[in-house]
Amino acid sequence: MKPIHTLIRLLAITLAAPFLCLPLHAIPVSVLAWDDGIAGMRLALGDAKGSSVIESMHPSKRTRIYQLTAGEKPLVVQALDKKDPEGKPYCNEIKIPEAVKQALLVILPDAKAPTGVRLYVLDDDTASFAWGSTRFINTTGRELVFEYEKKPLALPASWNPVQADPGGKTRNMEVKFFFHDEPVRAFYSGIWEYNSELRMLVFLVGGDNPQLVSGDDPRSEPISLKMIPEDRRLVKKGAPDAAGKAKASK
Repeated sequence: MKPIHTLIRLLAITLAAPFLCLPLHAIPVSVLAWDDGIAGMRLALGDAKGSSVIESMHPSKRTRIYQLTAGEKPLVVQALDKKDPEGKPYCNEIKIPEAVKQALLVILPDAKAPTGVRLYVLDDDTASFAWGSTRFINTTGRELVFEYEKKPLALPASWNPVQADPGGKTRNMEVKFFFHDEPVRAFYSGIWEYNSELRMLVFLVGGDNPQLVSGDDPRSEPISLKMIPEDRRLVKKGAPDAAGKAKASK
């Protein structure tokens, strides 16, 4: 009969084997800097294979797509200019829901965090955020309403995405924004173009400048629109891949 400690060791190895053999899989991730301050920081993406400095961050457009390898080590954003007592960069873990096929990582300022940032992840796959649609993120802490072509769309006081997809041919549309409790007075009105080749990500932000407003500190007027457009025709021509090289269009 084998000694009891040998049996315990074999049992431990057997139970740990599934976790030791977890398959690695790549997750496409692009990055959006919230403002110029974030865009000017030295940040890196860390995964199971190492780390990559985030290049060409910008407040109004996505970076190239990085293929992050998920495994035993968590996915992180590293603040290369902010070191812990051991001299290692402070990190924020990137938590990507399992259902997300392509992630947009929004990096926001956070003066209380050791890294100076906090993270917000959106599913950026065109299956959930289709061409021709507009996606709204209401950060104001107040309930808002978006109206397009006389059709109202509620924008709850949360960071949960809400989308409008008018459909049809390319045209100009009259649009308005209201506070939910002041439906007769629009705080914004304008003419937007609908085009099935475009999709628009819109953050609604309280205050005079497009800066982060938390849900427990809602400000009133004015409301800023932080708009991030994307054109499918440019993507078709060739978008940078994970190595930074343009993919040839077919």
